Amino acid sequence: MKILHRYILSSFVRNFLICLTVFVVLFLAIDFFDRIDNVLAEDVGALLIASYFIFKIPFIVSIMLPIAMLVATLLTIGLLSKTSELTAMRASGNTISWLARPIFFSAIIVSLFSILVNETLLPYSQRRVREIYNIDIRQKDITGGYSQYDFWWRSRNHFYSVGAFDSRTNTLHNFSRFEVDEDFNIVKRTDAPTVSWIDPILGWTMNNVTEYYFNTDTSAPDVRNFRSLPLPIPEKPLDFYDSETDPFTMSYVQLSNFIKRQREIGVSVAGYMADLHAKISFPFVIFIITLVALPFSIRSSRHGSLAVGFVSGLVIGFTYYAVHSFSISLGRAELIYPLLSAWAANILMGLVGIILIMGAESPTDN
Repeated sequence: MKILHRYILSSFVRNFLICLTVFVVLFLAIDFFDRIDNVLAEDVGALLIASYFIFKIPFIVSIMLPIAMLVATLLTIGLLSKTSELTAMRASGNTISWLARPIFFSAIIVSLFSILVNETLLPYSQRRVREIYNIDIRQKDITGGYSQYDFWWRSRNHFYSVGAFDSRTNTLHNFSRFEVDEDFNIVKRTDAPTVSWIDPILGWTMNNVTEYYFNTDTSAPDVRNFRSLPLPIPEKPLDFYDSETDPFTMSYVQLSNFIKRQREIGVSVAGYMADLHAKISFPFVIFIITLVALPFSIRSSRHGSLAVGFVSGLVIGFTYYAVHSFSISLGRAELIYPLLSAWAANILMGLVGIILIMGAESPTDN
């Protein structure tokens, strides 16, 4: 690696780590003061509170990586240009694109790191955050505390409904099973407050079971109660880890499996396809923002104000998010192909960045 590349890379990495640390700490501080009233009201221990915020770190890092990369690029190149170091480097015959190679390489590495975090740490940590906050801290009643987790599925003439799945104990809460006839009339309903996973051989067991048998010739159903009954379904606990339908907090594999299951039960998945492709395209916003921000940092610092560069960076960030959100919305509405909707913002902003860098390389900028 050239001496200039090592110098630029070291400055950039230092600025990036500082920016990322500051943004993560600020986010945690804001979230702490936003949640502290609810947390203190439940009288929970300090260790539980610390666990809640520790598990939030992967999510915060994921959303702060593009911002930290943007600010670090503006700061690194802006300071080099402000102190005329960049001018001296260019006077030696080096182009902007050549000097920026360490930054571009770092942006690609961070983009790949973002994908890795989103596919591994983020889904697990977000599930633990919800469990700690809803079950341990808020101690919500199972009958009403998990409406956002409600999900259902179908298997032939049986419909299954679950109020919540606790991945720590492998327990289904508020379970109901409906058996229908050929005319879709309910002939049997089975309710169980909890369904516990025993092991791969014994499978699931329903606890405190109530069964209702509906007869067409009587108005009142026949009710039977059991202490426990087996639940013969092929699903395993791992299949319910993906039941939360928030695409952002699901990995590519989880969302893909969720889409597959929705297709099998006849539910439209058109709204999820764009989000599935965005799992790969969106992390590369880190590289695209770096590409676009680079020429802005040079121009603004040359005119004597780094503040202009930071304002330009904010505009760049909001522009990307606006274009990306709009294109994803078009993909969800099936107005354009999901793959195109997921990559449209990257393609458009990438072209803008290339044009701006070519302009920065022009002789009139020297």
